[in-house]
Amino acid sequence: MRVLVVDDTKDMTDAITLYCDTEKDLDCHVINDGQEALERIRKEKFDLILLDLSIPEFSVWDVLKSLKQDGLIESCNIVIFTASSDQPMLKDIRDIGVKELFKKPFSVDDLTALIKKFRKND
Repeated sequence: MRVLVVDDTKDMTDAITLYCDTEKDLDCHVINDGQEALERIRKEKFDLILLDLSIPEFSVWDVLKSLKQDGLIESCNIVIFTASSDQPMLKDIRDIGVKELFKKPFSVDDLTALIKKFRKND
């Protein structure tokens, strides 16, 4: 299972990478920049894309809108992880085509359940 993690916080990407390294069949890729993430998503297939809501500069909104315009968002399993509780904004994110919202902070059990949900062989 190929997982792309997009977050500008090294502690977060390190934690998710460490988790993925302990699980069999998880191929984890980390990007810290929204523009770079968009280019990788356009070129490569990922089974799960974890996007942090608060990426600076080229934001998660920029990524999502570009994927929508490219006609790619429906084929991507995009999960936004966020500490935000702004319901109207979270509704807008879901409406654009995000598969799920994943609340920060999260536990290892929460991450395990999320990965399991998107595994093709489960």
